[in-house]
Amino acid sequence: GSGWIPVAFAEDNRVEPCGCQGDLRKQQRIASASIPKRYSHCTLETFREKSTVLKSAKRRVQEFVDVWPHVKDGKGLLMMGSCGVGKTHLAVAALLEIIHNGKPGRVLFSNFQDLIQEIQASFDADHATTKSEIMRPILEADLLVLDELGSQKPTQFVQDILYYVINTRYNEERTTIFTTNYSDRSADAKEETLEQRIGTRLRSRLAEMAERIEFSGASDHRRSTI
Repeated sequence: GSGWIPVAFAEDNRVEPCGCQGDLRKQQRIASASIPKRYSHCTLETFREKSTVLKSAKRRVQEFVDVWPHVKDGKGLLMMGSCGVGKTHLAVAALLEIIHNGKPGRVLFSNFQDLIQEIQASFDADHATTKSEIMRPILEADLLVLDELGSQKPTQFVQDILYYVINTRYNEERTTIFTTNYSDRSADAKEETLEQRIGTRLRSRLAEMAERIEFSGASDHRRSTI
């Protein structure tokens, strides 16, 4: 159970790492990535390609994983599409593929709405975790999945936090995979665009930080299972 085994026939009682250490390191990296239980099965292999759009999205994520960590200028991905089309599945799959392939880097999953609520809770005097402690892993991860970008109502507080996160990672050229239900164009005047949700400055930075992957026309797989 120590993770080490004696070298056969060695006279100096030398030991070598047990093969189980590799599995243990993978488990530790997965745990530290904070991937929600619901998405723990999400790999590229389990992604259902029901249309040309989904096949193309999967292929682009596979290409991203293949070149990691040698991503030019830290450029990530921006997955844009309606609910239930598989954006989060593919984003998590990228993290898990990197871990399972033994590729380097600190990887982390964060849901933006959960992050905002956790920061707001930290203002409570009795809360043990400070805002800076919550933010540090988000800012320093080599690869961050920021899920549900724009989902939180764009108050000034939300805008400030979002700008801090994205601008810091932009300046440090840290790679980010974003998912959002908002697009750059809206067919319905009542629906907001991504730029309206996060602001012009941040949408401009995202254009340089991430390659856009659109899931236009893909259907909600959750509804298709009902």
